[in-house]
Amino acid sequence: MIDLLLVHGTVITMDVNRRILLDGAIAINEGRILDIGLTENLTSKYEAKKLIDCSHQCILPGLIDVHGHGGHSMFKTIAMENIDFWMPIMTNTYKHFVTDEFWYYEGKLSALERLKAGITTGVSVLGSMPRSDDPIFAINHAKAYAEVGIREVVCTGPCNPPWPHLFSRWVDGKRVTKEVTYEEVLQEAEKVIEALNHANEDRTRAFITPFVIVTSIEPSGPTSPAKLYGLTNHDLYQAKKIREIARKYKTRIHSDAFGGMIHLAVQDRENALLGPDVHLQHCRGISFDEARILAETGTNVSASPGITQASARTPIPELIELGATVAISTDGTSPCTSFDMFQAMRKTQFVHQAALRDEYYLPPGKLLEMVTIDAAKCIGWDDELGSLEIGKKADVITVNLNQPHLTPEFMHIHRLVYQAVANDVDHVIVDGKVIMEGRKVDTVNESTVLFEANEEANATIKRAGLEKYMQPTKYFWGHARSYVDEKRYNEEDYSITRLKGELR
Repeated sequence: MIDLLLVHGTVITMDVNRRILLDGAIAINEGRILDIGLTENLTSKYEAKKLIDCSHQCILPGLIDVHGHGGHSMFKTIAMENIDFWMPIMTNTYKHFVTDEFWYYEGKLSALERLKAGITTGVSVLGSMPRSDDPIFAINHAKAYAEVGIREVVCTGPCNPPWPHLFSRWVDGKRVTKEVTYEEVLQEAEKVIEALNHANEDRTRAFITPFVIVTSIEPSGPTSPAKLYGLTNHDLYQAKKIREIARKYKTRIHSDAFGGMIHLAVQDRENALLGPDVHLQHCRGISFDEARILAETGTNVSASPGITQASARTPIPELIELGATVAISTDGTSPCTSFDMFQAMRKTQFVHQAALRDEYYLPPGKLLEMVTIDAAKCIGWDDELGSLEIGKKADVITVNLNQPHLTPEFMHIHRLVYQAVANDVDHVIVDGKVIMEGRKVDTVNESTVLFEANEEANATIKRAGLEKYMQPTKYFWGHARSYVDEKRYNEEDYSITRLKGELR
């Protein structure tokens, strides 16, 4: 007797032949896919402990979100009115005003949202820039994901210079701030990898994650070719250390990159943070030469749709045509992005069709590949995830088509990509275990998760003084354009000088 049998669904395999089986079934046993075929064949072949009727549902691989941020789920939309200063506001909050427990409560909320959106594997960079001065943050976040039951890739590593950095911990309600060196951050990141990589029956993995692959140029957008003066000593040192850690623990490298960085990185022939074991998020504003380098080195790329694509686009169609593996990510959930991969697919298509003035770019089948099998390739997990094939891990979701916006039931890929939303996901199975059935989560108490998240978020907001960034401006209602008109953000409030003064 096998563990589980899904029957009477439309099975979208995402296998090498991209088979779609009407009235299909999947047999699952001991956490893996045992068989795939027509319902009449599998029901006569297997008896199951549990049988789920998937009539009027699509059965497909669990979605994979290859880039998001741990912590962000607590701060959705905060500082949206002050978006120019969003990064320093959030970075300062993560460095100095979150408790150790914050990462656990946020992890539960983040994992729950991803679960209910059909994401069975999510990548989490801890903070707006990686926070890696102590392993407890990553360990608490991974613990939360493990309890909810979905897979997590935890990403920790150094943020950008200057070093040393100041970080704060909260002990008995009091803030304790200390200087942390670059070498100490690397050591703590290693502890995270030691503790979490392939943990939780390999539902948890840990990647080494410098904030960007080149630290000496613009960290959050493309740099002009006139300012690409070459790699600094720190750039070279960081690449060497990151490569050493990746080799030592046989793990992968995850980082951000923008225009100019690939051109510089490839100049470090020995340790360039490029190649099949590297996954780079964003890659906005890269040149054609840089796109060619990414393809030729086998570097994996992902991008999330958003307004910044209008000024500096990630050349996704061009990268695909050059042979690169490209995935869609949410980069969620703050400041204004959800973990809804269905919306991310549609937004990605719109961005590139508009930019290229050609509505035939990025057909629906390719978009679905970019959140399943291509996403699995990006994080080096396609041997077990990303498609429904015999022997692979049984990470499976179903989407309920028996709703007005998803009826009639034909052209199933088009229906999923163009009309479905996260709330249409009905069942979620990870490692062969049903963790959501009929949208009811079995692993955690949703009400408790939401209550604890609200309590911790409000406490953190008060502690960090973020209330002023939650207030609408006088242009919020009835105006075509917003202005702030008052100085909410003060750089002195976030300066190293002020924080060092507090230490004294």
